[in-house]
Amino acid sequence: MGETKTTGKAEKPPRPIEILRDRMGGVSKELQASVKEQGRIRKALRSALAGGPRTVPELGAQCELPTPDVLWHLMAMRRYGEVVEAGEAGDYVRYALKGSE
Repeated sequence: MGETKTTGKAEKPPRPIEILRDRMGGVSKELQASVKEQGRIRKALRSALAGGPRTVPELGAQCELPTPDVLWHLMAMRRYGEVVEAGEAGDYVRYALKGSE
């Protein structure tokens, strides 16, 4: 009659990050925009590096980004194994996507 179906799965308790978000009122629009922008920049850098190794100034020109921003993102990508050093071009280090060097 008034029966409800159960799937046999226990409901998962909320993760600590979910509890924190609820307490803080969710994720701010500024943080969401910042994360989205970082993703856009990393995607542009991956796309540029798909064409072969590049230096920081070359990537900045190709992606229309300031070189300090390019360097910051490249170092983060390098730290997490997405990018590797692929030789030198004059005074600059060339970077490549891991596995494509």
